[in-house]
Amino acid sequence: MKISFRQKDYMYSYSKANPPELRMHLHNYYEFLHFISGNARYIVENSIYQIEPGDLLITRPDEIHTISFDSDDIYERNFIQISPEYMKDIDYDLLYLINRRPAGTLNRISADVVKSYGLDEYFSKVEQYVINRVPESDTMIKTYIIQMLAKINSAMREHSEQFTETPPANTRIVNIKNYIDEHFNEDLTLEMLCKEFYISKYHLCRIFKNYTGMPVREYINTRRITVAKQMIFEGYNLTTVCYECGFRDYSVFYKTFKKFTDSSPRVFFKEHQPAYASIVTE
Repeated sequence: MKISFRQKDYMYSYSKANPPELRMHLHNYYEFLHFISGNARYIVENSIYQIEPGDLLITRPDEIHTISFDSDDIYERNFIQISPEYMKDIDYDLLYLINRRPAGTLNRISADVVKSYGLDEYFSKVEQYVINRVPESDTMIKTYIIQMLAKINSAMREHSEQFTETPPANTRIVNIKNYIDEHFNEDLTLEMLCKEFYISKYHLCRIFKNYTGMPVREYINTRRITVAKQMIFEGYNLTTVCYECGFRDYSVFYKTFKKFTDSSPRVFFKEHQPAYASIVTE
């Protein structure tokens, strides 16, 4: 079962299905994901959260993240996404606390805090106006999102000690990920990483996938395509994007981009670059 509704500056989605295959990615918007059921870990930057039903997962536009599933249990969730422009007409900056925390920290609000603040109820309220559209639907949805953000701020101020996070991943893996993030635009190979970190190829591949849920090469390409998409959103031409993201051949860039996005770079540019520009300029 799936419900999905998108407007210019916000989106609501509900899904209950088999676990999908998700890659590390980032958005141009804030995401508030209510995890209802499943068996999974939430990976944000260098943090790995073992998540429980009822948790609320929060990411902002600059945080690369994914959900890694540990079994085939049914995955149920709903989420609300809002663009940075969505709250511009509100006097108080309700995103301040989310923006000021270091990337990859305090991304998980535990289920008991979610329940005590009634944060889960706002997803149901938004869904009600998504399904039963009336002239005032968008106004009511924004009202509920504002209330939800205000409650999140209260929870962050009053119960920060309960925003428990899994300790950072294995230090060596963190260092390897950081190295990839800093050198993704170079000609990275497994052999180069093994030499840099004095580790065998077998051990590197095994522990990296165990902590991140994906092979090393896939993480490198995920980082490259994530940055490529961001550059396209910002209006860079495709040749520049190709070489700035570590691809030495446009055909390789084309194939990798299409594999990760189901779209060619040129089609993606035509479909997304104007939309991003309209959000930025309005």
